[in-house]
Amino acid sequence: MGYFVIIIFSTFLSSPPEFLPIAFKSNEDCENYLTKKVKQDYDDLHLENSTNSIFLVNSINNKFVVCKKLEYP
Repeated sequence: MGYFVIIIFSTFLSSPPEFLPIAFKSNEDCENYLTKKVKQDYDDLHLENSTNSIFLVNSINNKFVVCKKLEYP
C-alpha cells in the first residue's frame, strides 16, 4: 500500500526534490489537486499530458511537478 504525493524536481544546481505536505490515496485525486491548486501557485509552469500521467513543467524544462506513488517495504 502506498500514497501518492506531489514532488517538485529542479535540475538547477542539482537541487534536491521537494515534497508538498499532502498525500492522496489515488493518482486521480493527486492529479486533480495538481491541476487545480498547485497550478495556481506556479504560474510559470504549464500542463503536459503523457500517455499515463499529467505533470507541470516550465518553458525551459528544468523544473517539473509530478504525482508519484510512495511505497514502503
